Amino acid sequence: MSVGRDFINQIITEIENSILKPLEDIESSIEGILEGIAENMNIERPRVIATINQINECVEAVDREQQCQAIMGKYFIEESIILINYKVDMITILHLFAHHVHAMELGKARYAQVRRLEELKLPWSLRPTEITAMYRTAQLIRILQPRAWRVYNDEVKPKIRDIDEKLGNVRVAVNYLDRQIEHILSSRKTI
Repeated sequence: MSVGRDFINQIITEIENSILKPLEDIESSIEGILEGIAENMNIERPRVIATINQINECVEAVDREQQCQAIMGKYFIEESIILINYKVDMITILHLFAHHVHAMELGKARYAQVRRLEELKLPWSLRPTEITAMYRTAQLIRILQPRAWRVYNDEVKPKIRDIDEKLGNVRVAVNYLDRQIEHILSSRKTI
């Protein structure tokens, strides 16, 4: 069977509908949760980007080797972006938002400088910015409105399940396409 344009379009449409659209829905729902908190605190709301990719926190060690730890999200200070793995939980969302709050209070440039030095010198569990974020997360949980929990449970969790269900099918189709292309290439080499 040859690979046709219709099959490729079908795969792309499936990726757009089954993965990219639900990721955008997750982003929108979480931004809505954070917008309510940010308004009450009179600070700007960060942008949220959801990914199916694994997120790592890599820090250069003194000997130039990389030490990486898998994490569920990361806060990008300069851009005010919270990058999350789509399977993120509410605690992680609030923890990342706590970093944003701290950056707004300290100033982005100063916070970035402090954070970078901590990352070079200390493991995650001993960094003052992480300890501050843990404390603030607990505070945010206490003030979080029931509506925010409903949004997470009713909007975010179902999208996580949707992506999980569709991801395997999309990967199978892409693997099939890859094998077909390899077959076509190998048959052309022998001619």
